[in-house]
Amino acid sequence: MRYLSFAILLLILCQTMPAQRLRVATWNIENMFDTCHDYGKQDFEFLPSAPRRWTSGRYWRKLRSISQTLAAMELPAVVALQEVENDTVLRDLTRRTALWSAHYSYVMTDSQDERGVDVGILYRKEQFRLYSYRGVRVPSTMYGLRPTRDLLYAAGVLPSGDTLHVIAVHFPSRRNNDAASRQNRELAVRTMLELVDSVSRTQINPNIIVLGDFNAEPGDGIFKMTGSRLVSIVEQDKNKLRGQTGTYYFRHIWSYLDHILVSPGMKNMVQGKAHECRFPFLLRTDRQIPHRTYGGEHYMGGLSDHLPLLADFLFAAPPK
Repeated sequence: MRYLSFAILLLILCQTMPAQRLRVATWNIENMFDTCHDYGKQDFEFLPSAPRRWTSGRYWRKLRSISQTLAAMELPAVVALQEVENDTVLRDLTRRTALWSAHYSYVMTDSQDERGVDVGILYRKEQFRLYSYRGVRVPSTMYGLRPTRDLLYAAGVLPSGDTLHVIAVHFPSRRNNDAASRQNRELAVRTMLELVDSVSRTQINPNIIVLGDFNAEPGDGIFKMTGSRLVSIVEQDKNKLRGQTGTYYFRHIWSYLDHILVSPGMKNMVQGKAHECRFPFLLRTDRQIPHRTYGGEHYMGGLSDHLPLLADFLFAAPPK
C-alpha cells in the first residue's frame, strides 16, 4: 500500500509540474549590412557612396526596428538570422539597441559567400546555456559551384536540463532555378543531413531544431531528402496553403521559404505548427505584404522582404 501511495503521489506531481516554454524563431532580415567595406567582399552596393545610399541613419533605424520586432515576439530564447554581414552588426544589435536589456549573446558564421552575408544565432543565456558551436562549410566550390553560406551549429542546455542542438541555415538561392542552383541547394541539404547524423551518433534521440531560409517552397524535393531524420512543423501541403499564407510574397502569391524542422522526438513538444509574425509594422499599409528595406535601388524604409517565423516547444520543468 505504501508503494501504491507513492506511485499515486508521483503521478499527481508529474501531472501538476509546470512545463517550460521554449520559443524559437528564424528571420531573413534582408541585407543587414553595416556601412563599411569588408575587404574581399562584394558589398559595395551597401555603402553610403553607392546609389542605394546605405547611411548610418538608415542602418541604426533598421537595427532599432529589428530589436522592437524581437520584443514584440516576446524575446524568443533562440533566434536564427540570415543575411547578416558580420560580427559588427550583431554586436550593435545586441549591445547598442534596447535589446541589450534582454541579455542576448550571439554566434555567427564567416563563410565564403561573395557578398559577405552570413548566418547568426541570437540566444538568451538564461534559457539556452551554450557549450559548443561551429560553422559547417557547404563544399560548393569543390563541385565548381558558387560559394554559399555556411551552416551554423550550436548546442546548449535548457533550464529543463535537456540538451538542444540548433542548426541555422541559409540555403543557396533559386537563381533562375537552373541545374547549378538546384545542385548547390541539394549539396547544402546533404551537408545538413551529415551534421544531423553526426549529432545522432553521439546522443540517443537528440533534440534537434533546423531553422532558416531554405529557399524552397513547401513540397520541394529537398524536404523528401530528409527522410525520417527530420520532421517539418510548417505546413507542407500547398493545396491547404493555397498561396494565402507564408513568410515571403512573390508574384501575388504567399509561400514559405523559411522553415523549421525538428528531430522526430520533438514533434510532440511543439505547440501547433510554426507560424509567421504578421505585425502591422512589418507590412506595407497599402498592400499588406512585407515592407522591405529596398525595392531595387529605391529605399522603402521597411525591415525585410521576409516575415519572421516562430514556434513554441514545451519541455518539462526542472525538479525543484
